[in-house]
Amino acid sequence: MRRCALLAGLACAAVLLAGAGGTPGALTDAVDQAGRRVFPALRASDVLAEAGQETTLEAGIGSGIKQEGLQDKRIQFTLGEALLGEVRTDAAGKAALKWKVPEKPADYRIRARLHPDDPMAEPVGEVEIFVAARAKDTQIVITDLDRTVVASGFFSVLAGIAKPMPGAAVVLGRLAKDHTVVYLTHRPDFLAPSSKRWLVENGFPAGPVLTSTMGTLISGSGPYKTGRLAAMKKTFPNVLVGIGDKMSDAKVYADNGVRPILIVQPDWSEDEPKKFEELAAEIAALPDSVQVVTNWQQIDAACFQAATFPRQDMVKRLRDAALELRRKGKD
Repeated sequence: MRRCALLAGLACAAVLLAGAGGTPGALTDAVDQAGRRVFPALRASDVLAEAGQETTLEAGIGSGIKQEGLQDKRIQFTLGEALLGEVRTDAAGKAALKWKVPEKPADYRIRARLHPDDPMAEPVGEVEIFVAARAKDTQIVITDLDRTVVASGFFSVLAGIAKPMPGAAVVLGRLAKDHTVVYLTHRPDFLAPSSKRWLVENGFPAGPVLTSTMGTLISGSGPYKTGRLAAMKKTFPNVLVGIGDKMSDAKVYADNGVRPILIVQPDWSEDEPKKFEELAAEIAALPDSVQVVTNWQQIDAACFQAATFPRQDMVKRLRDAALELRRKGKD
């Protein structure tokens, strides 16, 4: 856990530098070199797959945030006691196994592990690949993690102090009765185990957790989720709802025919009118289909009671708050 926290902090520093217009290459390389000395790790990707069709199970082993350099290691994929296959890693430390998904739509928990005869200097734990096998017409709800189901960012998860957004687990549990819930996050892949553990511990419904790589982490949430959504909709056209806290994500969902629900929680105690005005301008620029809510009770109403929360309502509240502050002489 401490190792993941260290790499997470350095990775986020690289992302923040990139977002500020800097050049994160040197910092990313430094993170990678530190990671090579810190630990080797096995990482794997969850899968949303069509029942009865072939899919690809992927896992990789390497040191450093780039996960490079551990070639020719044998990765075993197992389901229960059954060995599904064994694949040697390529030059990037990646192993991919083609697997015929069972005909029955269900959740399958596959384990990826290093072959016991391929020892490392430090132990390498096995990882779970959650495969959600679904019919092609399944209805899908996508939700983000940070500041959406988690009331804060992922550093608080690593520190063991993260709390769920009130009502999030209950509402998603209701949705999961007749929808597939997909957790689509921009978090890097080495945080997948801690992310999945937190969801279980806080009573969230089971669903694949789709994470980013270092490359897509640097490129930004919008491009990453655009690619993920496009790939998902090729197989599953009924992606109905996308829930998250980022303007870019809401626009991605709207542009791809998915009903976007944007969670916005302004600090109404703020005394700088410009901040309210800037947030209002961002929301006003979003497509009309975007619903803007402040909590999961409103998401429940939107999903189950046909309630609407037009973005214009939040724009007005924000602009009114800014106007009131200016009347009080605040700048």
